[in-house]
Amino acid sequence: MRLSKERLIAAAAVLALLGMIPLTTVAGPTSPDVAINPSDIAFSNDYPKTGETVAINITVHNEGETEATAVTVRFYTDQELVFFAEKDITRIAPNGTGIASTNWPATLPKTYTIYVKVDCKADLNLANNQAQRTITVTQGGVLLVDMALDPSSCRPGQPFWVNGTVRLGTQPSSNADVRVTVKDPTGNPVGTPATAVTDSGGNYKVNLTAPGSAMNYEVEVSATSGGLKGNGTKTLRVILPDLVVLEVTFSNNKPKEGEKVTLTALVKNNGTEAVDTLEVAFYIDNNRIATKKEGPLAPDNSTQVSVTWTATKGSHQVKVVIDPNAKVGEMNEDNNVLIIPMSVSAKPGGGTDNMVMIFALVVVILVVAVGGVLFLRRRKKKE
Repeated sequence: MRLSKERLIAAAAVLALLGMIPLTTVAGPTSPDVAINPSDIAFSNDYPKTGETVAINITVHNEGETEATAVTVRFYTDQELVFFAEKDITRIAPNGTGIASTNWPATLPKTYTIYVKVDCKADLNLANNQAQRTITVTQGGVLLVDMALDPSSCRPGQPFWVNGTVRLGTQPSSNADVRVTVKDPTGNPVGTPATAVTDSGGNYKVNLTAPGSAMNYEVEVSATSGGLKGNGTKTLRVILPDLVVLEVTFSNNKPKEGEKVTLTALVKNNGTEAVDTLEVAFYIDNNRIATKKEGPLAPDNSTQVSVTWTATKGSHQVKVVIDPNAKVGEMNEDNNVLIIPMSVSAKPGGGTDNMVMIFALVVVILVVAVGGVLFLRRRKKKE
């Protein structure tokens, strides 16, 4: 806090009466008053790289009504722990300014405090003679973006979080602008990007919704602060199962009427998400004959499902349907059905054809018998 000139004069007068300073020092409005604020400290680069030389320019104000002479400007890092430069300003006019400049080497990647202290001859107000500013040295002149997806795999339309930190070298970057974009495999943005600002610890967290199509997406976090930029990327897997009937086989490809036939379907999960339970329905000529439940079925895994059917004579269509009641959301619903033809022949020794043969045989026997009887009668008449 700066003291008013009246209070400064009064304080100096008291000190003079106590013999602590010469009475001639109480100069009233003719005393110089050098001052410096944090905004008077200017760096040529607020975020230099390691090994870079930074020019530091200091604007010193004389708020008094007397010329300030023998002005000394001292430079330190980390408060007054490390002195690295001293510059002189010969004189500063009343209500005027003077400039002091020096160079500072940016060495290790971290945040430093540059502390500046000014003084002059006959300056009674020392409360406004010092100021400080921070400067961050980076390894490559870019922001380092750490990020994580929670979860990293999700279903279409499911919310997920993107969180992490933004750093300048080893130090967190507060108030950095963060933009999160989801891109499809062709690099085109999907949906509306989300934005955030890092907190005092350089942390950010944004919530998004997974795209509607199952595939891998790139989530990119871009950060900007003080003219510096940085980015990070992670892969978001939007997953769904994809159930498909690969083939249907029969235990007997040429069954006969009345035989037991085992129908076996080979089903596979071509998707990216596991299925806990799946239903497989078997049909003969669109009439459901059985439904079996299987599971779980992991991605890129297959399983066999079998049922038994008593064959009936004729030509049939054997149809197998996965998830007949559409309980499982899938990447592709068009590959859940497979239809295979089957032909069943008549039972050996049975059926209408056999009856005809028997009837014909009986007729032949009767004809032979009648012929035999007639032959014998004619022979007796001749005798």
